[in-house]
Amino acid sequence: MKITRWTAQIGPKKEIILQMLQAEGLDYTEVEVASGSKLSNLRTNMKEMIQIIDGELIFNLSGTQFVLRAGDKLEMPSNTLYSYSNMRGEHCNFLSAKTI
Repeated sequence: MKITRWTAQIGPKKEIILQMLQAEGLDYTEVEVASGSKLSNLRTNMKEMIQIIDGELIFNLSGTQFVLRAGDKLEMPSNTLYSYSNMRGEHCNFLSAKTI
């Protein structure tokens, strides 16, 4: 697992994140998580990268919890068990890309 925090002086914009993914040659899926939503017992079947566009999510990987905020990126190896929840009062959007 690898977490990369957004540290650029300009805030994360969807267009910038999309350009970064396309430069890496990754196909992605956009996911919207409604406020109050929780998904659990998810498992990666290949390497997966998640990058938050806006909002924030609480992730749980094998019992370790952490928060991902706009621009943050999480890279998980295949066969990783995880869950996430959105306990904020606003929706959260993220991009998910899978690699071999």
